[in-house]
Amino acid sequence: MHERVVQLVGGLLTAQRGCGQLDVVDDLAYPLPVAVICELLGVPREDEPRFHAWATTLASTLDPAQSTSEEQVRQIVQASTQLHEYLTGLVAARCARPEDDLLSGLVVGDDPEGRMDDLQLVSTMGLLLIAGHETTVNLVINGMLTLLRHPAVLERLRREPELVVTLVEEVLRYDPPVQFRLRTTLTDIEIAGVTIPKGATVVLLLASGSRDPRRFPDADRFVPTRADNQHLGLGGGIHYCVGAPLARMEAQIALGELVRRLVAPRLVADPPPYRDNAALRGPEHLLVTFDQLTD
Repeated sequence: MHERVVQLVGGLLTAQRGCGQLDVVDDLAYPLPVAVICELLGVPREDEPRFHAWATTLASTLDPAQSTSEEQVRQIVQASTQLHEYLTGLVAARCARPEDDLLSGLVVGDDPEGRMDDLQLVSTMGLLLIAGHETTVNLVINGMLTLLRHPAVLERLRREPELVVTLVEEVLRYDPPVQFRLRTTLTDIEIAGVTIPKGATVVLLLASGSRDPRRFPDADRFVPTRADNQHLGLGGGIHYCVGAPLARMEAQIALGELVRRLVAPRLVADPPPYRDNAALRGPEHLLVTFDQLTD
C-alpha cells in the first residue's frame, strides 16, 4: 500500500494549500491511518464518524488511572455493543459476498479447519480497526512535535530524506504512542528479589524501559541516527504489534512529506493540548503555521 499512502498524504496536504496553518491531527495524522485501515480491512470509509466515537470511548478503558463514573461505564458498554453489532453485520456481508479485502480473506480463508468463528472474526476486526489507527495517529503527531522542537533535525531530514527510517524508530523510543500496557501474571514470578503473585495485575512501563540509561546511551536525548535501537515502542514477544510495518510506513511517509512540503513550519502552542489518556499519549491538536506549501 506504499503508493496509496503516498497518494493519500499528498492529497491531505494539498488540501491545506493557501491556508497558512494546519492542525496536524485533524488534517493529516487522523484521516490518514483511518483511510488506510478502512481500505485494508474493507470497512466503508463513510462509516468513519461512527467508529471514531466508539474508538474514542473504548480507548479510555486502556488508562487505569481514569476514574469511571456510572455514565462512562454505560457509554463504554454501549460503544462496545454497537461496534460488535456493526462488525457482525460486516462479517455477514462478506460471508455472503467476499471482496478484495482483509476481512474477506479472513472469512473465506485457505484452511477451513483453521478458520476463525464469527466471534473471533468480530473481536479480531475490532482490534485491528481501532488499534490500526489510534496508535498511528499518535506516532505521526509525536514525531512532528519532536521535529518542530528539534529544528536542526528537521532541516537535516529535509536535506537527507532517507534519515526518516531511523528517525521514526527514535520517535518510537523517545516519545512512543503507547506509554504502558497491563498484563496478568500466569504464575508467581520473581523480579529483583520481589515475588509477584499469580493473578496479579502488572503495569509494563514500556516508555520508561525505552529510556533505560543502562540500555540506551543519552537515553533522554533525541538521536535520529541512533544505532541498535531495540526499543519497546511496538511492544515485544508474542504481543509485538502486528501492524508494525504498516505504522512505520505511514509515519515515514507522513513525516517525510510534512518536512519536505512545509516551508518554515512553526508551532502555535508549546506544549500543545494533550488527550486525556496516559496510556495512549499524544496531542489532541497540533497547530502549525507555515509560510508556504510546496508541490
